[in-house]
Amino acid sequence: MKKSTLFIILIITIAVLTFTTAQICNQCGITPTQDTKEDVADDTDTDKTSSKTTAKETSTDTPPTTITGDPEAPTIELNVYMGPEYNAADDVCFYRIEAIVTGNPMPTEADFSKDDSNKAWGLLRAQVNLTRAEPDYTLTASVTTSSGTDEDSIDLSWDCGPLITEQSEDFHPTDIAAVNDTGGVSPGSVEIGDTFFDVDIRGLFAFDISSMADKDVVSASRKLENPTIDGVCDFKGDIWIWYYDFLPGGITGADYSGIPYAGPISFSWDADPLEFSSDLLKNTIIDRAPIPRKLQFGITYENPAIGGDMGVPEGRKYGEDDITLTVTYTE
Repeated sequence: MKKSTLFIILIITIAVLTFTTAQICNQCGITPTQDTKEDVADDTDTDKTSSKTTAKETSTDTPPTTITGDPEAPTIELNVYMGPEYNAADDVCFYRIEAIVTGNPMPTEADFSKDDSNKAWGLLRAQVNLTRAEPDYTLTASVTTSSGTDEDSIDLSWDCGPLITEQSEDFHPTDIAAVNDTGGVSPGSVEIGDTFFDVDIRGLFAFDISSMADKDVVSASRKLENPTIDGVCDFKGDIWIWYYDFLPGGITGADYSGIPYAGPISFSWDADPLEFSSDLLKNTIIDRAPIPRKLQFGITYENPAIGGDMGVPEGRKYGEDDITLTVTYTE
């Protein structure tokens, strides 16, 4: 083949290849047509519609029904879940009660005849405060629904200790004096021991307890405390306190030798305070208060013999405020 013929064939082949490559490259940068855009948009809208439908189908916003199933009449039963408990600040004995309910629809609130908590513990609970003046109460409660009404009651009683409050009253002696074995009387104080002149001396004191006449006496105690002490009286033995009857007529020197009707209550010579409580003391108050007759005592050392230091008062002395009778009672 001639070289000129080969050259022509080569030129034609290169031209064909160049045209084909240009067509392919033009397709790579083409802009989508309107139809193509609409197809894409349609696909996107379809996805959005599908998402909305799914959300709507899974919603739980459907309002609940009042009754599910067959209606059922309500029931109520009252039960104490706390109490009795004592509140000292208010002096009340309280109970907390719950209403156990059933029914369809289920009751959500009970109507209580009394609720001292003002619904603080919920709509199905109540508190009842019992007082000493009103120690018993019958609590009633009811529930009502569209299916009917039911009612229950419960009896509540004070069970927080004694209903009656004990009270106490302190008495100081209204009659007070010291007498000695020579017939001398020193009013205004209770003294025991030796005088300056080495004379034995003892004390007498009495309480006006007439205010206890209409009371129920529970107990009583008597106390002498904080004496003025002169010298040492260990040589005169124990201190004795007796139940005496030296009134009416006032305290005289003759009462030094009076005969006691009960006692003695004995204390060490150096004891302080001198305090005791007994059924005899309580019963004597009960017997004497209505008469009325004063409650009377004498106090002395066991040994009346003189001794110790000459010319020196030895013993102890009490004033009215140092001697106390405490009576516990109810009304």
